[in-house]
Order: sequence, then C-alpha cells, then structure tokens
Amino acid sequence: MAEDWTPARIPFLRPPSRLPAPLPKERDFLQSPVVLREDVSHHRVVAVGEHFIVKHGRGVEEIEGQTLLFLERFPNESLTVPRLFAMWRMPSTGHLCLVMERIHGLDLESAWPTLTNDDKSAICAKIKIGIDHLRSIPPPGYYGGVGSAKLPHHLFWDQQGNKEICGPFQNNSDVHAALVRRLRMVDSGAVDHITAKAKFYGRHLDTMLGVHSPVLSHSDLQRKNILFKKTVDSVEVAIIDWEAAGWYPSYWEYAISFCTFQWNDDWPQYFEEFVEPWPKEAAAMRMLYQDLWF
Repeated sequence: MAEDWTPARIPFLRPPSRLPAPLPKERDFLQSPVVLREDVSHHRVVAVGEHFIVKHGRGVEEIEGQTLLFLERFPNESLTVPRLFAMWRMPSTGHLCLVMERIHGLDLESAWPTLTNDDKSAICAKIKIGIDHLRSIPPPGYYGGVGSAKLPHHLFWDQQGNKEICGPFQNNSDVHAALVRRLRMVDSGAVDHITAKAKFYGRHLDTMLGVHSPVLSHSDLQRKNILFKKTVDSVEVAIIDWEAAGWYPSYWEYAISFCTFQWNDDWPQYFEEFVEPWPKEAAAMRMLYQDLWF
C-alpha cells in the first residue's frame, strides 16, 4: 500500500530552517495587492513576496494541504508540485489558510495562443512524464482523498457529509452509486425527469463506466493550473491547485476534463498527449455531468 502515511495535524508549521523566509502573518496576506484568484463565497489566492502563495477562505479544505504533503514522498524531476509551508485556521474567521511555495512561470491558459506546435508538444511531453509518475504511485485499497478522506471533487459533495455520496469507497460500483445518489438530490423543478434519469443510471452506469483501479489523479487539469518556464534546452512544468486530487478510477482524469472541454481550439487534442484517453467513459461522464449541472 502506498499510504503508509499519517496526515499532519493542524496547525502545521514547517521549522524556520526549512522556510525560504519568515512565514507571512494574517495581515500580510489579507492586505496583499497581488490577488491571483478571488471568489468571496469560496476562497481567495494571493501572492506574498517572492516566496509565498496563500490560499484562504470558507471553501479551502484540509485535504489540499494533506495532498501536497503526501506528494512530497514521491518527488519527480519532471513535475514540480508546490510545497506546503504551513496550514492553520485563521483566528479572525476560523477559515483554513494554506501557505504554499510560490512557483514562478507562465500559466498555460494565457500562453497557449502564442505557442508553436513544437512548444505545445514539448510542454505536453514533460507533463506526461509527471502524470505517468503520479499514476504509478501504488494505490491504497479504496477510492477517496489521501489519508482515507472523502473524494474531494465537487461531484461527490454533500452538505451533510453522507459517506454514501462523499466516500471513501471500496469499489467502482460504490463510486458510481454515489454519482447516482447525487443526481437524485438535484432540484431541477422536473422531479419525474430526474427520477427517470437516476433510475437509468442506476441500471446502466456500472456497464457504461466499467471497472477501473484507483489511481492518483489531479482531477482539475485545466490550463490555468499548469505553469511552465522555458530553459535554455528544455522546459520546466508545474501543476498547482490540488484541491480535488485523490484516488479515482483510472478513467477519471481524462473523463472529468472531457466534461469541461470547450472545443474551441486544439487543447483537447494535445490533452491526449499526456493523459490516456478513455472516450467511452468520457462520453458517459459528460452526459451524467450535464444532468447534474445543467
């Protein structure tokens, strides 16, 4: 089992000797002018100086910090993952705060239109080495977040924390049954329609998605979460925003990204250069995803 590992206790603070600079205080990141992402109802991400990224807010979950700590046990030179320097609850709000390594580079989303085909292939080749490494980490005997936590992707969210929806799960069928239960919770104003759809998926989702072993998946490989930096003879790649990562069925990384492809450029084509495509499973997931959210 890969997870002969114990999650860190909160507050988590690295020793000063292992920090690039003194940790920022609450006032430092609350007043930071470098706001990278802001959603008042969920979370805020800011840069503090040259060394730190701080993520805080009511939507920040402990599992993201624990995942970063877990990944430190499996380093790979082709894939940079931000180091977690500290994790604590803010006295002013009780919200969780993650202090992470600031990785400098261009995000793939903004740079993509300016890249040549050779640039794109070189970046994707480097991402593939990292993703293959991630997927090669020996899995535990469950589907869920690291440390036997619930599955962190929002499709498995339940306000009451119902384990039949959130996990962790012991097998594929339990994962698929959770998605069906989640659909039954949708309030679309068309109860008969949702009930009929849920019954359909209850009968057929196992067949549609098949049996797949758990693999460690980022679960949100959008271009905005991939940073790169060209060097003299190569390219360095980093993946950020690990809040949805965990042990998912092997089709998940491709299928959940397929659900959000816009199909307005060549990104879906290049995506297949670093994530193995599962087209049958992706088509089934996209149909279910649309029923859950549209």
